[in-house]
Amino acid sequence: MKNLKRVLLLMGIITFALALTACGGTEDKASTEKKETAKAETKEKSDPNKLGDYKVEILSSEVVKDLSGRDAIAIKTKFTNNSKENISFMVAIDQQAFQNSTQLDTAVAADGGLGGSDKDVQPGGTLEVTSTYTLQDTQNKVDVEAKELISFSKNSVKKSFELK
Repeated sequence: MKNLKRVLLLMGIITFALALTACGGTEDKASTEKKETAKAETKEKSDPNKLGDYKVEILSSEVVKDLSGRDAIAIKTKFTNNSKENISFMVAIDQQAFQNSTQLDTAVAADGGLGGSDKDVQPGGTLEVTSTYTLQDTQNKVDVEAKELISFSKNSVKKSFELK
């Protein structure tokens, strides 16, 4: 009976030791993964034009007329799709223009087109799109801001254009 108790006690200690060893290995792996994730996030922030799986570069602007004949601004933007699926600029990116601290209305270009923003881009592909916005005036600067359409990230790409 004494030997049975000793054997059971010894088996319990061995089982407990194995359980602790197994738990310890998992914690080390998790902390290593956290360090690797932190390094990856730091690298992502190094490219100011990266928005999630996409790259957006606001290139230039031009004062034009919209379909109704009103003054408008055409913003040229370079969009690169680094995701794994085909997607268009208008589905992936929310781009807004502001003048006098107020959001400008989206306009239709005089030619009636959407400036390529509705065209799908394959993974790894790049497309230059033009977005048109109705101006409040032709004197004050326009601030353009682009961010991912669906994201919890606060990352954005911004650029200002003087109209004078």
